[in-house]
Amino acid sequence: MTTQRVKSFRINTGFTKGRDNDVCNLSLDTEDALLNNPVFLKLPVSLADLATYRVAFSAAMVEARKGGTDRTRLKKAAKLVLVDALMKNAFYCQGEARHERDALLSSGYDIVSSNRTPSPLDQAAIRSIANNISGQLTVRGQSVVNGRLYQARTSTDGGQTWLLWPQCTGARLMVLQPVIPGTIYRVEFCALGGSTGQGPWSNPVTIMAT
Repeated sequence: MTTQRVKSFRINTGFTKGRDNDVCNLSLDTEDALLNNPVFLKLPVSLADLATYRVAFSAAMVEARKGGTDRTRLKKAAKLVLVDALMKNAFYCQGEARHERDALLSSGYDIVSSNRTPSPLDQAAIRSIANNISGQLTVRGQSVVNGRLYQARTSTDGGQTWLLWPQCTGARLMVLQPVIPGTIYRVEFCALGGSTGQGPWSNPVTIMAT
């Protein structure tokens, strides 16, 4: 009798060594994703506490820009508190839904598959695009299992021609700049990797740059 292997997924914990802004953005993503999420009802770190740690770290980042070893030390300490909280919730979410890809992705964390066999990547998805900063579009995307890199593209003529933006390592936050204020952009992105080298482009989102 052949035993069918059950596919499992794990959360990408590379954020423990991530850049300061990336850690803050991940916290924001998980706070949004886990709020009233029916799959994850017993978080070890409450969303209120997580937000408190994030705000404290953000404030410490601002102070650290003024220079000084004490400010830098306080920033590192605040980051460690936030990262530890994110890790606790990550391990909990993985334990609750490690065999359910969509459920695990709903946590807001990036995930990787334990299946090493190359396969085509899933279609990427744009969660939101912000244009609150002049000359810049901030794209928040949904990560793709086993995606190694991500690439965005924009069109200003309804999709007839496209501009490819530099590849980035994460889908959570892609900053497109400079863009021309008053111009309407059609935005898509995709994951790179898998057996075909590139996944399908996301459904387009149209937005005016400010």
